[in-house]
Amino acid sequence: MNELTAEQKIRLAITGHPNKEPEFQHEGPMITRWITTGPEPTAYVRFQHQGNQIIAHCPLCGEELGQFNANYDGNTNREVRKIRSNGIKHQKQHENE
Repeated sequence: MNELTAEQKIRLAITGHPNKEPEFQHEGPMITRWITTGPEPTAYVRFQHQGNQIIAHCPLCGEELGQFNANYDGNTNREVRKIRSNGIKHQKQHENE
């Protein structure tokens, strides 16, 4: 067998094959999202689809922090701001444990 390049060695370690493209999960209920912008602290959440709603949960304990319309209709911005506020308060509880 020919000597593998550095890239092929990395691909082999990640995927088990030197020429296979790695697949990284970037969607789903196990992905932690950051809600940021502005001077407020960042809130960390996990999203889960449930019918026509997206439910935000704490990534540490799973507590629901809020929800918004999965079609991003209506008051999505306001609901995400509420989720962020709830998430910030909730994270402080974990810091104090």
